[in-house]
Amino acid sequence: MYQLRCTKKAQDALGLKSADLSEPIDETFVLGNWYVNIFTVNRRKCLLFMEENTLASFVLVGLRKEHIKDIGKIFKKGVVQFLELEGFPAEVIYAFENAPEKTAFTKTVSKKLLGNMNDLLSLYDHFIYNDGGLSNCDLNAISMGINRTPQRNLNWKYSIDAVREIIGTAT
Repeated sequence: MYQLRCTKKAQDALGLKSADLSEPIDETFVLGNWYVNIFTVNRRKCLLFMEENTLASFVLVGLRKEHIKDIGKIFKKGVVQFLELEGFPAEVIYAFENAPEKTAFTKTVSKKLLGNMNDLLSLYDHFIYNDGGLSNCDLNAISMGINRTPQRNLNWKYSIDAVREIIGTAT
């Protein structure tokens, strides 16, 4: 099961009320707990997802009200796309594609991780605007570059290397 730990801003955008939120639990699925925040670029709502143990991240662009009811499926497709983009083996991608789509929404539980997420959000925002906005940037290249930025909270390792270690595909 995936847990999406939503900032207050993301909760509001997804239409989540207090009753819709589950109690946060420890990660029970590889890459199972993700922090979620929302930001706007070129008048389009973007969701930033950051995995809590690896700080790996990706952005989904163009959130609309009709997408909210399918956010679990949309998120899962984003994870699969992230794995494909990063060149993970087919069996790993297959496992994530066939994982249950059950998604629980929780509040955030760590100010430290919120700080990491805000730093990542600033990086995405900067690189997107620096490349001329959403219509001109290569969001995949930006994501790959950010996931290859040394992270202090990971002892200066790259997020993508931490993901490879957790999944067991480190080279």
